[in-house]
Amino acid sequence: MTLYTGTLQESFGALVHGLKPNLKKICAKNRFLGFIDKDDLYQEALIKLWDNLQGGKLQDKTASYILRGCYFHIQNYIRTHKVHNNIMSLDEPVVSEEEGPFCLKDVIKDDTADFFGELNSRLIVSGIMNNGLTKREKDVCGLLYEGLTIREVAKRLSISHVRVLKIKQQINRKYAFYYKEDL
Repeated sequence: MTLYTGTLQESFGALVHGLKPNLKKICAKNRFLGFIDKDDLYQEALIKLWDNLQGGKLQDKTASYILRGCYFHIQNYIRTHKVHNNIMSLDEPVVSEEEGPFCLKDVIKDDTADFFGELNSRLIVSGIMNNGLTKREKDVCGLLYEGLTIREVAKRLSISHVRVLKIKQQINRKYAFYYKEDL
């Protein structure tokens, strides 16, 4: 690939123009799900390309070779820039005072049971709404989840309350496994 047709900036512009579609695909495919998004990765790849072009490392290299180098650089960038969480126990002493150790549980209210119950309910409703319900079933399910009665749902959707009851039974049959407890 002949890159040096003019100034360094012109060469870089030509290089980026030729590689942009493939480079964008690489960045979108290898996107890290944390704070790094595909635009950050694309910018990082461009910086690496600029450094390599300035250093003369891209002289007589094919587009495939350059893209492979960008791919490996992006992988390494993601690996080295992951956020590492510091997990602490609520029982772990943070400060030692005269009265005794001061723990996180003394400051942070532990509502894990309520939190996980609420999260589980939301995940079940989300799973039901996004997997295999007809539009009418989604409408009925959504209104019932909001707390409306069967008759209120029927009135809102302009259908009979018997039809709402049948739709509710269809939903229950489809997703009965969510409600069964392990024996």
